[in-house]
Amino acid sequence: MVRRNLQTVSDERVRGATGEGRDHWFALLDEAGARDWPHPRIAEFLAGHGVSGWWAQSLTVAYEQERGLRLPGQRPDGTFEANASKTLRTTRARLWPHLADDGAREAWAGVALPVAGTSEDRSVRLDGPDGTRVTLWLDWLDEDKVRVSVQHSRLPSFGELERWRGHWRAALARLVEAASSD
Repeated sequence: MVRRNLQTVSDERVRGATGEGRDHWFALLDEAGARDWPHPRIAEFLAGHGVSGWWAQSLTVAYEQERGLRLPGQRPDGTFEANASKTLRTTRARLWPHLADDGAREAWAGVALPVAGTSEDRSVRLDGPDGTRVTLWLDWLDEDKVRVSVQHSRLPSFGELERWRGHWRAALARLVEAASSD
């Protein structure tokens, strides 16, 4: 289940970061007519009222979701994005071939996707089915601990988001097994 912004970011955190709770910001946006604005304009409006960049984006997404302008996981352009992550105990030398080698990647990912580009030890960008894009991100926490995140973007529907999110969660579990058995 994809969670709404209100489920992932507490009002207490919003208040601590912006000086006001969501009720204040949502009322201000409603009064200004933001229901009819595109995403960037809402974020700019909040920034103009002293809300820092990340918090302006977070509040904009929350506002759009709560006013029925956007579903959870939906991007401003109307497409959807599925995300999954897993932390692994492995080294760069053991993990990288599982991401960069087509056959090894297909074995754990369960799907053959051509490479669009790489940044060694940091990311692999893949061309997904039907014009979608998959990025595998590596966040090295120390020499033998890494968080692998999958971002599958340009999905056409909420149903596809849920399908691919489940797919990538299962795939990351297979990657843990593959990278730890070398």
